[in-house]
Amino acid sequence: MTNLSLQAVKKAFGPVEVLHGIDLEIAAGEFVVFVGPSGCGKSTMLRLIAGLEEITSGTLEIGGEIANSLPPAERGIAMVFQSYALYPHMTVYDNMAFGLKISGMAKPEIDQRVRRAADMLQLTPYLDRHPKKLSGGQRQRVAIGRAVTRDPKVFLFDEPLSNLDAALRVATRIEIANLKEAMPDATMVYVTHDQVEAMTLADRIVVFNDGHIEQVGTPLELYTQPANLFVARFIGSPAMNIIPFDVLKGGDRPALLIKGVSETVVSLGPDDKICAGGTGYLGIRPEHLRVARDGDMALEGAVLVSERLGELTNIHLDIGQDDPLIIKVPGMIAPRRGEKMKVTFDRENIHLFEAEGLAV
Repeated sequence: MTNLSLQAVKKAFGPVEVLHGIDLEIAAGEFVVFVGPSGCGKSTMLRLIAGLEEITSGTLEIGGEIANSLPPAERGIAMVFQSYALYPHMTVYDNMAFGLKISGMAKPEIDQRVRRAADMLQLTPYLDRHPKKLSGGQRQRVAIGRAVTRDPKVFLFDEPLSNLDAALRVATRIEIANLKEAMPDATMVYVTHDQVEAMTLADRIVVFNDGHIEQVGTPLELYTQPANLFVARFIGSPAMNIIPFDVLKGGDRPALLIKGVSETVVSLGPDDKICAGGTGYLGIRPEHLRVARDGDMALEGAVLVSERLGELTNIHLDIGQDDPLIIKVPGMIAPRRGEKMKVTFDRENIHLFEAEGLAV
């Protein structure tokens, strides 16, 4: 089992610094997923770990050994890329065995490793086929199998499912989850922009933004306790609703005033934290909103669009803010465009953020 340690790691391309002092500890046997918008630095970070890019400054340790100057072949790492990178003239068996042959491994050991990996990834019936006779999902499994045969210390995955269609993404994601269960001692680092992959595969998620780490935590921690507005907006689909408010002072407890189509006052309890300044942001997940009843505190607006997804509907409601309010409702409910609605929420489901974006 091998751990990874990154200490004050920076990466610059000429005068442009793209990673700004990354500190991260990845435990041995952990499955960690890097997420973030395009250009945030997550794939660059993966390439630094692999040795495909040089670290500008800082320290990378792999299994307690400083690896900054180690060539990729000596880091004990196997990488699965977005493209399959298979040899078209070789069979599945030969593609998976090629790296082992180059290293001089004995044929019986090569055969044992290839067949074990093929069995693990349900590729045994395809060992004699060429890549052109495989589906996209099968080709990606061959690429993963090629990494498995090397028995590496660390697996690196760089958006391995992004070239697959929706059905194949689900099937291959399950294969990767099964791979993790079959190799519990393997340390895995996985880059994706797909939240479903991150939430379902990760032991911990690392959220990158503009070359910085915004938050590290389990999927549930990031979903229920976002550290700032960026994480709140990024984790979750649809994203968390973010609504600006003013703090109303006076009386026993401060309250929140939300301006829009109508003014709404949200009362706070004695245990609720309050923003230090006079303004802030209230966050509420779409699934925590519901149609208001008479007498409820409510946000009022007009329906912009209803997205009917079968088991649920996403309703986009114009409440007089810059962004519409999104509500998840069950079943086939689909109000018409322009229809008036009032929605409410329970106080225990709200998230409060300072005007600067940090969670209260």
